Amino acid sequence: PFGLNTPSLKIILSMDNGETKGVRVGDDHPMGNKVYLARLNGSRVLTAGVTRNRLDREVHDLRDKTILDFKTPQITKVELIRNGKTLSLEKNEESWEVSEEKITAEGNESEITNLLNTIQAARIEQFIEEQPEQLTSYGLNNSKLTVKLTTSQKNEPITLFIGKKSAHGFYAKTPLKENIFVINQSLFDTLNNRELVDFLNKSLVDFNDDDLVKVTLRMDDGSVDLIRDKKDLQKWTMVKPVNMKANTATINSLLFDLKNVRIVEFITTHTKNSKTFNFEQPEKEINLTYKNGKTWALKLGNQTSSQDHYFAQRSDDETVFTLQKSSVESIFRSLHDLKDRTVLEFDDDVAREIQIHDSKQTFILKKSTNKWNLTLPEPSKSIQSFIGKDILWTLNSIEFESVFAKDPGNTVTGLTNPKVSVKLLDGKSTILTHLLIGNPVTKLPEVHYLKIAENSNIYTMKKRFLDEILSNLKKLKEKL
Repeated sequence: PFGLNTPSLKIILSMDNGETKGVRVGDDHPMGNKVYLARLNGSRVLTAGVTRNRLDREVHDLRDKTILDFKTPQITKVELIRNGKTLSLEKNEESWEVSEEKITAEGNESEITNLLNTIQAARIEQFIEEQPEQLTSYGLNNSKLTVKLTTSQKNEPITLFIGKKSAHGFYAKTPLKENIFVINQSLFDTLNNRELVDFLNKSLVDFNDDDLVKVTLRMDDGSVDLIRDKKDLQKWTMVKPVNMKANTATINSLLFDLKNVRIVEFITTHTKNSKTFNFEQPEKEINLTYKNGKTWALKLGNQTSSQDHYFAQRSDDETVFTLQKSSVESIFRSLHDLKDRTVLEFDDDVAREIQIHDSKQTFILKKSTNKWNLTLPEPSKSIQSFIGKDILWTLNSIEFESVFAKDPGNTVTGLTNPKVSVKLLDGKSTILTHLLIGNPVTKLPEVHYLKIAENSNIYTMKKRFLDEILSNLKKLKEKL
């Protein structure tokens, strides 16, 4: 009644000492998830928490169904040979390089690793013939798709030949074994349908900031050359179109954005000077120069038909690709933004006295140890000490919007009798700087004229800096 007199399944284990052990497998238990068992030469009926299907195995179940045996980190080259064309993915010291026919470009390590992991995890679907007399009927005498993997351990590549389509996938074999087997449709599609552009690196450029010595931007309004200070790597100087201090924060932001730009789509691997792209007279161009003398360049061509993307091309490959308009805007900063527009330079710790005159009265704050006290119009120690710090912070952060080499005249600027005058003095009552803020610019009420007493230039600045100074004056007046 247990199916154990003439069992359809026996499992026999052969021991090193010549002894044999094992079980006879009977029917499934009516309660489910159990099976009746008996030892090979025993009469006692047993049950175990296992189904008959888990014990009953065919040759196919027990065979190693690995298609290609390798370790992904050891692969140095992948070749996909399809219809006579070879797509090659080769690993060098620093990165992967992809090539097909005359095109060579930097590869995407993540995509290539995913391909290798897919091949490694794939398994044989079906074993067809162990010792075939011929390969023609399987399409393996001259296969249209061949995969070759070269490892760092062997010179001879690991090879897979793929032939005709079968009922369950595609016929395949390796040179190491005679048998023919079937791989599934998914693996075939992965190997057959992936193209060169699928493996290209979508990171625009990768570099170490400290290795850069020069950045050149060519835009609609001309060229901008930025040179890094050799002694202080945090400082940049603009040498073209004007020689002046550059805005380090803007340059650092530009370089950060440049490294984070991602290519949207690879368009072609052939056309280099097509009118569609316009790389002969590019809209914009950026060049990086490294301290080892090497250079890298990006040319920006026409906008695409959607106007949301630009055609672009790098100096290190011929591939044409597209970049988002927002990415382009983050790289190509205006000359205005690249200039260091800081108006004042002073050390907060050196400043010991602040004199502010608002055309009606004068306020003087003096610093004693780390605390600011009001001494004029009347002494007061009850003011909040952060007011002095806030005023210094505002003065340090003032940036000019424009600069006039020639004074437009007091009638226009109002700087002879300014709205606000601010003096900073050190501990010896020596003037560190003297700031004058005048009239709003005609038709631009949010911008005011500005002058540094020791400088002949007339500047303009945003009204918000004046508002911050006046806000602190209001707090002082409330304490009187």
